[in-house]
Amino acid sequence: MSKHTATSVRSRLLNLAKAEGTDFNTILVRYALERILYRISQSAHADKFLLKGALLFTLWYDMPHRHTRDADLLGFGASDLDSVAQTFRDIAEVEANDGMVFDPSSVVVEEIRKDAGYSGVRVVISADLARARCRTQIDIGFGDAITPDPIQAVYPVLLKDLPAPQLRVYPVYTVIAEKLHAIALLGMTNSRLKDYWAPLKTWIFS
Repeated sequence: MSKHTATSVRSRLLNLAKAEGTDFNTILVRYALERILYRISQSAHADKFLLKGALLFTLWYDMPHRHTRDADLLGFGASDLDSVAQTFRDIAEVEANDGMVFDPSSVVVEEIRKDAGYSGVRVVISADLARARCRTQIDIGFGDAITPDPIQAVYPVLLKDLPAPQLRVYPVYTVIAEKLHAIALLGMTNSRLKDYWAPLKTWIFS
């Protein structure tokens, strides 16, 4: 990957941020998440992960949805911290001519506990785009059952001439079921519940 590529991509993202009236760092984080998903999809570990969570809204909505600062995945296979760390060091080394550099030596993995009591791991990787740096966060849960089967999807990209991630994702029904389970378990405590009304109305009540 050339220095010119990184500089060109950064300039295009700056222009995109201005056109959308969005902070550049927000666009940079979104781009980093998109490009780590691409590397996952191109790696030997692609079959170990499903995309879930707020990034799926980009697939569901024609209009831009709220930005998120992390990716949520369902993982299969070894879930110990050392194994996950090595997996993401491998992923960070996947070559892609997109200007983004992920530092394999920066990978940090820790245990987390999220909504509905589910436990998992959090991966943090440092990313660099022509000296614009950001923190890329991926939260991974393990062992959930997926019904119906996962869907193969092409994830939308910010710059249309770059290759898109092609990966398995949660069906919308599973996403809604998990959200309803969290409501039943925790009560109406999730301030982002409104995010799920549109897909709930469209796919279940239509």
